[in-house]
Amino acid sequence: MLFRRRTPKPLASLVAFIWPQKGFARGWIYLLMRILRLRSSDYSLAMGFAIGVAMSFTPFIGFHVLLAMMLAWAMRANFIIAIIGTLVGNPWTFPLIWVLIYSVGTSILGVAPVEADVSMLSFSFFMESPGNVVVSMVVGGTAIGLGVGVVTFGLGYLFAGRIKTKLHMLRDARMQKLKIKRLRHE
Repeated sequence: MLFRRRTPKPLASLVAFIWPQKGFARGWIYLLMRILRLRSSDYSLAMGFAIGVAMSFTPFIGFHVLLAMMLAWAMRANFIIAIIGTLVGNPWTFPLIWVLIYSVGTSILGVAPVEADVSMLSFSFFMESPGNVVVSMVVGGTAIGLGVGVVTFGLGYLFAGRIKTKLHMLRDARMQKLKIKRLRHE
């Protein structure tokens, strides 16, 4: 063929995905700049992140993003930041979160924690005693999620305002330099 690609598009796309030509850092920097330039209010950004973090403390694996998006919509928070906030719950932090919410849940409910050998843990084990495990995790996750969400909202609101102020100052300084440069050339 006269105008055929030398490398097939799917193969080139796969190679670019695995090893980007411009480097890995460029994509992360681009994503960070997009997040910093969001035109949302401080409340929207802080509430979105707080919702995402709070939803990470629920025991409903696979529904964190969906729950965060529904709550973000209901509370007029930023969807993208809410999804980013759910990344607090990840394969490294989930075991710690589960132990924490289970122990807090059993303390709140006043039930004795289930003493089980790790080799006995399975999905059927959790379904046989939902009152001791699942309900305790839901109650503990709600309590911890609310507490962490409130703290995260406060810190997020504080930092969102400061970051926006700093970005505006940097932009104004850059614009001032451009004006001076233009005046010199005229």
